[in-house]
Amino acid sequence: MMKQTATVGSDHSAGEHKQLQVVIFAGTTEGRLLAEGLADSGADVTVCVATEYGEKLMPEQSNRKVHTGRLDAQQMDLFLQEKSPDLVVDATHPYAQAVSENIRQVCQKLQIEDLRLLREDEELLPKDQRIHVVDSTKEAAELAQQMKGKIFLTTGSKELSVFVQTVTDFSRLYARVLSTAETFELCHRLGFEGKQLICMQGPFSKELNLAMFRQVDAGILVTKASGDIGGFSDKVQAALEADMECIVIRRPVEKGLTFGQVCERFGIEVSEQQRAGLRMPKTMQMQKTMQMQQATEPVHGSKESRTLVLVGIGMGMPKQMTLEARHELEQAQVIFGAKRMLEAVGEFPAMKVCEYRRDQISAYLCEHPKITRAAVVFSGDVGFYSGADSFGACLDCGGNRWSVRQIAGISSVNYFAAKLGIAWQDVRLCSVHGRDTDLVTKICQNRKVFTLLNGGEQVKEIAERLVNDGLDQVVVSVGYDLGYDSEEIWKGTAQAFISRPVRKGICVALFENGQAVHTTTGNYPDAAYTRGRVPLTKEEIRGIALSKLRLTSDAVCYDIGAGTGGMTMDIARFVPDGRVYAFERKPEACELLRENKEKFQAGNVTIIQGEAPDILIDQQAPTHAFIGGSGGNLKAIVETLLQKNPSVRIVIDAITLETIAEANELLQTCSVKDPEIVSVSVAKAKAAGNYHLMESMNPVYIFSFTGDGSTDSMV
Repeated sequence: MMKQTATVGSDHSAGEHKQLQVVIFAGTTEGRLLAEGLADSGADVTVCVATEYGEKLMPEQSNRKVHTGRLDAQQMDLFLQEKSPDLVVDATHPYAQAVSENIRQVCQKLQIEDLRLLREDEELLPKDQRIHVVDSTKEAAELAQQMKGKIFLTTGSKELSVFVQTVTDFSRLYARVLSTAETFELCHRLGFEGKQLICMQGPFSKELNLAMFRQVDAGILVTKASGDIGGFSDKVQAALEADMECIVIRRPVEKGLTFGQVCERFGIEVSEQQRAGLRMPKTMQMQKTMQMQQATEPVHGSKESRTLVLVGIGMGMPKQMTLEARHELEQAQVIFGAKRMLEAVGEFPAMKVCEYRRDQISAYLCEHPKITRAAVVFSGDVGFYSGADSFGACLDCGGNRWSVRQIAGISSVNYFAAKLGIAWQDVRLCSVHGRDTDLVTKICQNRKVFTLLNGGEQVKEIAERLVNDGLDQVVVSVGYDLGYDSEEIWKGTAQAFISRPVRKGICVALFENGQAVHTTTGNYPDAAYTRGRVPLTKEEIRGIALSKLRLTSDAVCYDIGAGTGGMTMDIARFVPDGRVYAFERKPEACELLRENKEKFQAGNVTIIQGEAPDILIDQQAPTHAFIGGSGGNLKAIVETLLQKNPSVRIVIDAITLETIAEANELLQTCSVKDPEIVSVSVAKAKAAGNYHLMESMNPVYIFSFTGDGSTDSMV
C-alpha cells in the first residue's frame, strides 16, 4: 500500500520522494472536489470527464490535467497504461455501474490500486405512501405506466429510452436533462422536444423544482437516490408538496470509501461550507474565494459534524425522558425550547435559549458559528402535533449546513391511554389546541377520539354540544398536567361535564362513543332528510355526483345552490377533516339546511345565504365544488371558482336544456382537463295496489372536470 500523503515511495540515499500520480474518473461533485484537494496537496492529478461541460467545471492547473471524452474498456486500458498512475479513483455517478466495472477490471489487469469513492449515506426517505422505491429503471417505467398523470423524469438522458419503450402514451413524458449538445441530440432522437424537454444543469432548489412540476402539471416524479449534493431531497420535498407520486430508483449497493474517509486518508481538509457551495456549478475562482473565506474562520466552527437534535422529552418531567434523549441533551452545547420545556431540562449543563421557532433558531446559530451541536426540546413526542414538524431534514445557517435528527419521546396519547388502562391503536387522533377542528363530528363517527385541548372551558363547550346532539352518554376522560405532581384525571359522561367546575390550562381528553357509526360507502337516503317545498337532489343522482367529485378527507368543498342540503350532508359525511360551505339564496332553503345540519350532526358545514358568484368571493378557496343550482349565473360561477383555485374539481348537475347547453360550452372555453359528461335516467318502483310501477325521474346530465392549473380561467 502506498503512503497516505501526496508522495509515494522513497529513495533514502537521495532523500527524494516520488510525486503521487493519480487518475480520477470524475462524474460527481465529490470527485471534482477530491481532485482539487489532491492537486493542492502536491499530487500529480489527471481528471477524466465525459463531457465538455465537465471540463468547464474542472479547469486545468499546473499539476492537474483534464481528459475529456468517454472511454470504453479498451480505450481505458491504453490510457492507464500510458499514464501508469499509482492510484485510480472511481468517482463516477453511483448509477454508472458499467463504467465502474470497466475501471475495476482494467485496474485489476494492470495491477493498479483502484479506489471507489462513495457518496455519503443519505437521510431516510420520509414515510409517505406517495413514495415508491424500486430497484431498476425498468421497474420504475413499468410502475409509472400503471399510474395516472404526467411523468417528470430526472433520471438522466441515458435512461429515457426505457420509458419511451414502456410508457404507451408518449405525451405523458417530460424529461429534465443536462444542457449539452450531445444530450439534446439523444433526447431529440427519442422524440423529446418543445415543452417535453427541459435542458438545465442542477442541482435545483425545492422552489425551482416545485415551479417546474406545476408548470407542466406533473403527477409523477421519477428520480434516482442521487444524494443530497445531487439535490435529491429538494426534488422529493417539492414533489410531495405538489401532491405527486414519487418513484425513487434505489442506489446500487457498493463497496468503497466515502468522501470524508478519503479526505482523512490523504490529510485533505475540506469544510462543509465548501461542499455546500459546490452544489451549484461555480468557476475555479469562486471556489478559491470560498476557501480563503473558510480559512479565516475558527477551526471549531468549520467542522462537518454540525447536528441539531429535536428531542421529545415526554410529559415534561426528567423521569419520563428516554436514555437516548438524556444522552443527546448531555452532549448539546445549547438547548432551545419554550420556557416550560427549558425548566424540565435545567439539570443539563448546556446554555439555555428560550426559543422554539425554526427561523429564529437558525438565525441564532448563524450568529454563533462556534456552536456545532444543539438541541431543541419539545413536550411529548416529536411526531405528534409537534413544532418539530417544521424543521425538515437539514438546516442552512450562514453557509453552515446542519443535519437535523429527531429523538422520539413519550407522547401524551400513549401516556394517557396507559393511565386509563386502555389500548389506543383504534383511537382517532386529533387536536383542537390552536386548530379549527370539528371534534363533535369525529366523536359521532369514531368509538374513541383523543384530542389536545386549550383548556377546561373547551371541554365544557364540547360536552354541551354533545348533549344537544343527543350524545349525553359519551364517556369523557380529561387529563390535566400529565406527568407532573399536580396531575389530575377526570372521568364522566358528557352530561356530567356540563356541571363540573372548569379548570384552566392545556389538557388532553378521550371521548368514548359506543354508538359511533362511521359509514365509508353510500350516501344518506332521501327519507332521512327534513323536507319542504325546496327541491332535493335524489340519492341516486347524489351517489353518482359524489363519485365524480373525487373527494379527499380534508377537502374544502362548495355546494352551490344547496337547496335542502342533500349534497351538503353527503359531502360533509365524506370529508371529516375538511369543510363544506353550503351557498343558498332562498331563506326557506337555508332554514331547511340548518335543520338537516343539526339532524345529521354535520359540524363541519357552514351555511351562507346569498347570490353566487358574489357570495363566493370572500370565502376560503375550494378544492372541490358541486353546482346544483346556478340561478342563471353558471358561467360566472365557474370562472370565479377557477380564479379562486385554478385546479379546483367541479361537478355540475343540469336538468334544463339551457343549462345543459351552457355547461357544454364551458367545457370548450374554460381552461380545464379530463372533462366528462354523463346522462343519468332513474326509475323507482312505486306501489299501486298489489302491483308496483316504475316511475321515471327527469333525466339529469352530470358534467365533471378539473381546472388545469392555469392562472387564466378562460381561453
